[in-house]
Amino acid sequence: MEIGPFVTRSVLTVEEGETLRDAATSMIERGVGSAVVLTDGKPSGIVTDREALHAIAQGKDATSSTVAEFVKGKLATVVPSLDIFEAARVMRQKGFRHLVVVDDQGELMGVFSMRDLVVGLMEERASLLVDAEGAEGTS
Repeated sequence: MEIGPFVTRSVLTVEEGETLRDAATSMIERGVGSAVVLTDGKPSGIVTDREALHAIAQGKDATSSTVAEFVKGKLATVVPSLDIFEAARVMRQKGFRHLVVVDDQGELMGVFSMRDLVVGLMEERASLLVDAEGAEGTS
């Protein structure tokens, strides 16, 4: 099963020059745990509520620190055709709670989160149960 149907398409985005406080405020207002950072309109990173909390706990000034300061390394992106079990493996192996999903041109399509993973795995399991019950009925 591909992750495409489970990708959250309404994604909070922030520009790399925005302050951490503005990004955190937007996340709270939208009720989300992450924001995709854009550079020249393309995804260049992701900032999470955990990173904002960590920065504040370390005494960083959230009103002057930009989200670009918290985008670590090159952004790993995935495509919507990625298998859900492969997505789970990537998330576990890399310690990610969110995967940024892009199309073939690198344009942002959405975010696949741990919540989306749980929903997808539940659907996968339900589908397998229905298939197994159908196979038993035809015996």
